[in-house]
Amino acid sequence: MSVPANSEPTDAISTAVSEQEKLSAGKNPEFMESRSIPRLLLQFSTPAVLASLVSVTYNLVARIFVAKRFGMDGVAALTVSFPVVVLFLAIGMMIGTGATIIISIRLGERNNDKAEEALGQALLLSAVTAALFIFFGQLFLDPILRFVGATGDAADPNSVFSLAKSYISVIIWGVFVQHIAYGVNNFLRAEGKPLIAMVSMFLSAIVNIVLGYYFLLVLKTGVWGAGLANVIASAVAASWICYLYFSGKTVLRWRWRYIWRFDWKLTKTIAICGAVPFATQICSAILQTTQNNLLGHYGTLYGAANGYTFDVGDVAIGMMGTVVAVSSVITMVFLGLGQGVQPIVGYNSGADRPDRVLATIKLALKVAVIIGVIAWALLMRYPEEAVKWFLKEDEEGFTAKLELGVIAIRISCLVLPLVAVNILAGGYFQAKGRAMIALMMTLVRQLFCLLPCLVLLTYLFERYWGFGKGLNGCWVAFPIADFVGFVVAVAFLRADFKRLNRLIKERKEKQSAHLSSEAVEGA
Repeated sequence: MSVPANSEPTDAISTAVSEQEKLSAGKNPEFMESRSIPRLLLQFSTPAVLASLVSVTYNLVARIFVAKRFGMDGVAALTVSFPVVVLFLAIGMMIGTGATIIISIRLGERNNDKAEEALGQALLLSAVTAALFIFFGQLFLDPILRFVGATGDAADPNSVFSLAKSYISVIIWGVFVQHIAYGVNNFLRAEGKPLIAMVSMFLSAIVNIVLGYYFLLVLKTGVWGAGLANVIASAVAASWICYLYFSGKTVLRWRWRYIWRFDWKLTKTIAICGAVPFATQICSAILQTTQNNLLGHYGTLYGAANGYTFDVGDVAIGMMGTVVAVSSVITMVFLGLGQGVQPIVGYNSGADRPDRVLATIKLALKVAVIIGVIAWALLMRYPEEAVKWFLKEDEEGFTAKLELGVIAIRISCLVLPLVAVNILAGGYFQAKGRAMIALMMTLVRQLFCLLPCLVLLTYLFERYWGFGKGLNGCWVAFPIADFVGFVVAVAFLRADFKRLNRLIKERKEKQSAHLSSEAVEGA
């Protein structure tokens, strides 16, 4: 990340710790209204980016451990499990993000009591929805897995279906602690404690990586070992976060009178503010389900056209999981930067400082695009190095699978730097409480563009480019959708920037008039 020369990371971290000590004494994070934007962005985004990278790293490492243990079938099993996991976590992310936005705005308004009310309501909603997910998820797990694209004989322990079921059967029991670990953790950033939020993510990541390695590569467990490591790691992070909020070591506290009292109006507001991540995750689940089925079908045709003896359908699904895992390392940087932007934008929106809001998002966009271009160049130059991590060198068709992975990465990630603008724009509008705009951006890219492109391009490539070519249609759909999403994001940002500039001008005129009035009175 590019920062001004006078903004050293160590200074930012030490200042953050100092501010956290002040906040623990009961003061509001008013420094977000006065400190320089580059310094604030560094202070809030650095821990958020690191936490996001840690989060994606242990998911990446888990896939690598599974790949080294079970080969590409193991990666395919985790990939077909993705829509199920997303379905369980979508509500949790909606609750966590929605409450975070409300908390940021209420803190900006100096209304701590209302912020604590949102905090308590979020915990209640997380517990209720997690219980429902566990009940219905276990009851309908088999048909759900078949629906999302899991193939193979249920009696075969090494089939993609059996491996996926082994993983999800464990993961589903950790839904509640995952809500706390990933959703509620955002509250710490909202009240000006990004470093503590980062620590909780680091704690979870370290536990997950160590246990994942121990279960899969030392004890030689089934894929369920990766799920168990994830649940235990989430429980450790959730326990740490609960301790902070119940012990009074944070600006806000969980208070029983708010936890046990259901407020329909507040719940509705949380749902509206958190609609974007909810819609994003649901769209991801729909897309991944469609994608898994298309990849399975056209991958089989691709294998037949090239005379491969292994099931290319499962390999294609696994390769898409590889693409997602590798690209997530980059997109998580954008997401972390966006998370760092949100409390700054949310607070200054509540404090009526449009000048600081505009300066924050402009700087964040510049930094994100620069990072995106550098990462894209490296990925386009060395894609095979990324794919090799997810293959066993002694598995059947190693060379063919490697070539397929290289093609998938180079095409799918063709316009990766533009994704930075899409992600930051969505987070920016969420932080301002304008969830419908961010929701519209998500729907345009995923449902109105990517989903039709997946279905249409696979059909057209297969029909007009030859037998087995439909698989390439899946890869091509992604850069097209990313570009359309970029155009839409830029249009919304330009409109909002004009509005902010108008508010800034009006604010300056009012200040000038006020100063003139004081000067006249003084004379």
